[in-house]
Amino acid sequence: MSEQSSQPSHVPNERDPLIGSRQPEGYVIYNANIYTVDKKNPKIEAFTVLDGKFVDVGTRLDLLQKWTNLKLIDAGEINFTNFTNSPPISPIVPIDLQGRTVIPGLIDAHAHLMQLGDALTSVNLVGAKSTEEVIQRIHEYIKVHPGKNEWITGWGWDQTLWPSKSFPTSNDLDIDPILSQYAISLIRIDGHALWVNGRVLDILVKDKIPLEIDGGEIVKDKETGQLTGIFVDNAMKLIYQISPQPTDQQLSANLKAAIYEMHSHGLTGIHDAGVLPKILTFYKNTILSNPQDFNIRNYAMVECENNTYCGDQIEKIEGLGDGRLTIRSAKMFMDGALGSWGAALLEPYSDDPTKQGLLISDPTLFPPVISRWMDNGFQVNTHCIGDKANHLIINAYEKCFKDYILSKQNGKNITEEELIKEVKKLGESVRFRLEHAQILTLDDIKRAGELNIIPSMQPTHATSDMKYAEQRLGSERIKGAYAWRSFIDAGVKAFPLSSDFPIESANPFLGFYAAITRKWTNGDSPHGPDGWFPSQKLTREEALRGFTIDAAYSAFDEDILGSISVGKYADFVVIDRDIMSIPEQEIINTAVLTTVFGGQVVFGDFWKIVQ
Repeated sequence: MSEQSSQPSHVPNERDPLIGSRQPEGYVIYNANIYTVDKKNPKIEAFTVLDGKFVDVGTRLDLLQKWTNLKLIDAGEINFTNFTNSPPISPIVPIDLQGRTVIPGLIDAHAHLMQLGDALTSVNLVGAKSTEEVIQRIHEYIKVHPGKNEWITGWGWDQTLWPSKSFPTSNDLDIDPILSQYAISLIRIDGHALWVNGRVLDILVKDKIPLEIDGGEIVKDKETGQLTGIFVDNAMKLIYQISPQPTDQQLSANLKAAIYEMHSHGLTGIHDAGVLPKILTFYKNTILSNPQDFNIRNYAMVECENNTYCGDQIEKIEGLGDGRLTIRSAKMFMDGALGSWGAALLEPYSDDPTKQGLLISDPTLFPPVISRWMDNGFQVNTHCIGDKANHLIINAYEKCFKDYILSKQNGKNITEEELIKEVKKLGESVRFRLEHAQILTLDDIKRAGELNIIPSMQPTHATSDMKYAEQRLGSERIKGAYAWRSFIDAGVKAFPLSSDFPIESANPFLGFYAAITRKWTNGDSPHGPDGWFPSQKLTREEALRGFTIDAAYSAFDEDILGSISVGKYADFVVIDRDIMSIPEQEIINTAVLTTVFGGQVVFGDFWKIVQ
């Protein structure tokens, strides 16, 4: 799906000189172009950071006089006595950013932290134009990692980029004699299909492979009935069960690579969309043993096996490690993905009438599980891509809301009008989410607004999928697809944005660009230079809110994150251009100069900027 590789330009090592060793206790940032995303003070001249928080905002002169011992001379100029090329160490240090643009620390509201780390350390297949190119890239990986292991993993193939447009087979890999020596499993760009070679198929106990799997597909040759090497959605578990499990050392390396990649793009927060209990334990232990290895705000969504309830095994956590980890939400899955024909649709696919998508679980199982999560104070966030999946989950959320309200009446009668009002209030309180919300009927978009359900959407999914989405969905159904403006017009309380990395690049400026243009990075779209269904575009202000305060709101963090406001964590980013005013095409080349987490520089260096 991604136009650009999610591989990093640089992976950190122990000798990385990015972060200055001397960091002051506090400082005043001034002479900067500061977008706060705070409606009360949308643009400011300066702010003060102390003990990891924003403690003051205002004008340059006021804050420098109040917080530093610098003396002001004529015309408001500042006397920098003994302030040369190295940072002074004093309680409050003035930092002149020389007009650079500053925005709040960016939050990716739906992404996969450990999967990003895994993708960054495996074969990068993003953008490969053929099976031949896939084979070439695996060969290159083997050369760089000789003897690393016998099981090679990769990420990012997309058959819609290939001449055939059809799924590959194990034979496409087995024709290469070198590759046949390895077990190879390659994840599709959407994360909803696995492509394996013959050696992996041999490892499987073939006589125990089920004929069918609920919520998944074991793709077989239509003529011979033989396995093709493609496993979709729930069928992927057959491969994962026999795959080598990562060691603690590998997990730590993947975590380090993923967090570095985030920081390099100005990301200080993530809504980690589906984390198994064992990985939650890994996160917690990392933070408790060495919090500097976990310098992000992670709002982790618990993922239980087969959409079950596992809350009794989960410790509810609010801001462990000075805001580094929060666990108070659950991730559920209703369907697959559009690119692999797994998104569950109300009517068959327009380009393949034999398919209607996959439901991961029996829809009747969702309301009782959702209610258990809600009763225990957890937010519920459900993966829904197709219009059928979204319809079923909106129904399930509404049923849970109504059942909860009615259960609290103690025999008291309640009118339908009163029930609707209370349901709306409850929806606003629990902030349940539709993860992806890609394809809905127009009526269901309105219902989401009425029920205060939050759509959590990825702008780059639209620009990646738009090359084939209308072919999949048809000219009518497409009107409710990637319908960002329609959701906002329906009155949703927040519109958080994300990348779904590593499915798309972790670079949020590509998402910002996609949100305001609905165009590919070359400036074109299936509908021409005005963008794909341009009436659905977001404004720049809406896009910036989507990656900051709206993302924070959708995780109940709006009082501590998402804007440069007094009392919030001092997470902010210095970038090399003004994304709110420059020509839109220049946005895609935005570079992060410095990323700050809790007042501490975690990427780049202030002093290199000001020299």
